[in-house]
Amino acid sequence: MKLIVAGYNIDKSLIDSLKSETATPEVLSAAYARISRSSKNIDELRGEAISEISKARSSNTNIIFEMGHSSVAEHAVFNLDIIGISRHLTETVQRSRIASFTEKSQRYVTFSKDYIVPEELAKHPKHKKLYKQLMDKLFAEYETSFNALNEYYLKTQPKLKPREREALAKEDARYILPLATKTQMGLTINARSVENLLRRLANKPLSEADELKQLLYSQVSAIAPSLIRYTEQDAFSGMVNLEKVGYTGFLQQELPWMEELDLSNKLKVLDPPSNVDNTLLTAIIYQQGELNWSDTYETVSHLPRLVKQQLWKQVFANIKAWHKVPRAFETVDFNFELAMSESCWAQFKRHRFCTLLRKGSNSIICKFPSSIGLINRTKEWEALSEMAANFALKLPPSLRPIAPYCRLNASILSVYAKMNFREIYHFVRLRSDEHAQWEIKELSQLMAKKVQTLAPLSSEHLCGKSEFRKA
Repeated sequence: MKLIVAGYNIDKSLIDSLKSETATPEVLSAAYARISRSSKNIDELRGEAISEISKARSSNTNIIFEMGHSSVAEHAVFNLDIIGISRHLTETVQRSRIASFTEKSQRYVTFSKDYIVPEELAKHPKHKKLYKQLMDKLFAEYETSFNALNEYYLKTQPKLKPREREALAKEDARYILPLATKTQMGLTINARSVENLLRRLANKPLSEADELKQLLYSQVSAIAPSLIRYTEQDAFSGMVNLEKVGYTGFLQQELPWMEELDLSNKLKVLDPPSNVDNTLLTAIIYQQGELNWSDTYETVSHLPRLVKQQLWKQVFANIKAWHKVPRAFETVDFNFELAMSESCWAQFKRHRFCTLLRKGSNSIICKFPSSIGLINRTKEWEALSEMAANFALKLPPSLRPIAPYCRLNASILSVYAKMNFREIYHFVRLRSDEHAQWEIKELSQLMAKKVQTLAPLSSEHLCGKSEFRKA
């Protein structure tokens, strides 16, 4: 056996210094595409691709788009700096499952008054003026609340280090910031996912989305023209128009979803799975035994409880906080309906391998951190949240697409989440940790408690990293 490092990501300025047309990830895609059909070593195939770049590009186009082997494009990876993007548009970008993101954190960084003014407002000076006034007031309150929280924690928790104290203040002050807030992110993404992202941006009716699409396409296609093709808006949406078929029974005429967004019941388990412990133990034993699935399950079901407990002890023997539970845990799914703030969603959405369906964002309900009451700013926050909601509701139809920019981090939304048990273990390990943000930690602990009632044996180690270490 031998291993060759075929390439790695380096800063673009170093690549530019090569002044060579062959400095493109297309050669890796072309070489790897031929592995399954050639007797030559991979390093030889790479050498051929580098020496004949036009042929490599033609091969990529044929294999990816004509033959349909789209995974070949995944060998080309790009590192992208995205600067000055709104928090709202990050939702579209970060839907990519096969990609890595690191975003400027509102939990640790103090944000200055910097927000997106949508191009759509250019021909609506009255609305533009009101929009900017609203944004200025929100950022002014953010600064006021941050300073007040900082002073409050200085008095009540004097032993905190300045950095820790300021982090606590930022963590809660950010709830008043709008989704129009500018941010930045580092994105590592393969060419196939880039193409998918370009289509999502094309289907989003926002000038900001179109601007990002043009920048992304022009720069990536210039480096790897053979890997990107289907990027334009098309007729497929996968959605329904209830009014078009004359049925509006699912639509409420009053304030949308007021009853559903009950913050005292922010996590529901839908259609709870049954016999979870037995199913998981069956999946683990199935891989080692000789019986088929049904017979294995039947045998496990009739085992004495004491034997099952002993088997589960073997499963979890020597487990550490950084270990993944066995893949067999993916055989059981849990379905949740959750209510959370936009701030919490910004963290929750990072668990991209779950199935996450975010309900539309029409609710005017907000969730304020309890600390805002302690610094006597609740009335100011309520007035601003009402102002933001009213501005969005009064926008003319042509400007409705910009309404989400006016949503606050405190605005509440509903989410359907389907998570397999293995992903739940990962989620709870991270989000129930003592360092986790308070709102997502609350959700994580509720989730763990619900699951533990349904699967007492297999959820024995379902806890945060900090609690795991103490056990």
